[in-house]
Amino acid sequence: MKKIPRKTHGIIDYLWAAMMIVAPFFLGFTTIIPAAACFFIAALSAILLSLFTNYELGVWKRLPMAFHLDMDIVLGFILVISPWLFGFYNQFFLPHIIMGAFSIVAGLTSNRNSMIKDG
Repeated sequence: MKKIPRKTHGIIDYLWAAMMIVAPFFLGFTTIIPAAACFFIAALSAILLSLFTNYELGVWKRLPMAFHLDMDIVLGFILVISPWLFGFYNQFFLPHIIMGAFSIVAGLTSNRNSMIKDG
């Protein structure tokens, strides 16, 4: 199976974070504070992780790509279990499962090699 290229993963990272920010408004769960907070915190985490990752769309390139992908998997797992972990499963849960599963799959199927530094 061909791995998702780093640059494509980077684009997905920023789009995923943007979706996580707007989803509570479009899906109408901003009043379910723990559910919305999980999305906002996940988005902020993904943006910070992306900015510091050693890949084409990273700004400071301090974190290895393999670490970034491992954190995508961890973040995805936390999102999947967050409705039960934070007690809002009886109000809202499907977007957390979908976005969490997406993060896990992206983490498992992307190229794990960092960019090679010049010099």
